[in-house]
Amino acid sequence: MQNKKDVFPRAGRIIFMKNEPGYGRIEVKEVIEKNELLRLLLVDDTRESAVYMEEGRHYDLVFKYTQDFAIPLHRRPGIKQTLMLGGAGFSFPKYYIHNYPDKHIDVVEFNPGMYQLALHYFYLDDLYREYNLTEDRRLEVFIEDANDYLKRTDRTYDLIINDAYVSNRMDDDLLKDRQVRNIKKCLNPGGIYIINLITAVKGPRSMPGILEYEILKRNFKNTDMFACKKECGPLERQNMILIGTDGDWWGTDRMSS
Repeated sequence: MQNKKDVFPRAGRIIFMKNEPGYGRIEVKEVIEKNELLRLLLVDDTRESAVYMEEGRHYDLVFKYTQDFAIPLHRRPGIKQTLMLGGAGFSFPKYYIHNYPDKHIDVVEFNPGMYQLALHYFYLDDLYREYNLTEDRRLEVFIEDANDYLKRTDRTYDLIINDAYVSNRMDDDLLKDRQVRNIKKCLNPGGIYIINLITAVKGPRSMPGILEYEILKRNFKNTDMFACKKECGPLERQNMILIGTDGDWWGTDRMSS
C-alpha cells in the first residue's frame, strides 16, 4: 500500500492547469487534508471533484454531498438504471460501478476535456480496466449538453442525479420547470430525481433552494430537501440535496440530514 509520507512532497503541487475560454481556469492539484492525500479538480478555485490517492481508496467518495447521492441506492435496492448529469472527475460513477455490480449508469458530461482529466488523473482509466467497461458497458458516457441529451434520449431511469456544474454555477436551464418535466419523463414509475444545489438553509442566500423546491413540489408527489454539512450555519451557502419522486421516499423513517 502506498505510504502517505512517500508522496507528501507533492502536496500543494499543481500537476495540470489550463485556461479554457468560456469555461474557466481548470487545475488538478494535490493536497494533504486531514492526513489524507487528495487530488482535486478545480475550476476557478472551486472544487469540482476529488479522489483519494492512497491505493485501495481510488473509488471512495471524498465529499459529503456525493456520499448523499448513494442514499437512494440503500433505500431502493431495486434501482438498476441511473443517469448522472455532470461527470467532472467521475467520483460518483466510479463508486457506483465499484460497489454495485448489478447496476448500470449513464453519465452526461458537456466538456470532453473533463472526461480526459478523469481518465488520466482521477483513476477512471483504472476503473475501465478493472471492470472491463469497454465490453461490459455498465458505464456509458455521453459528451454533450445535458439539455440536448434529455430531449433526444429514449432511455428511462430509476434514478437521475443532477450535478451539472461549472465552477459554482449550475446549468440554470436544468432547474427550470419545463426541464424538470422533461427529466421526469425520463424516470421510470416511482423513480427518484436528485439535485445537488449550492444554497443556504435560511436567509437571502436560500432563495435558489426555495425556488427549486417549489418547482419539485409542483412536479412530484413526494419531495425532500436537506443540508449536507451540519457544521455550516443556516445563512451560509453550502451543498443542499433536493429530492423529487412519485414513489415512496421516507419509508418508516424520514431521512436525517
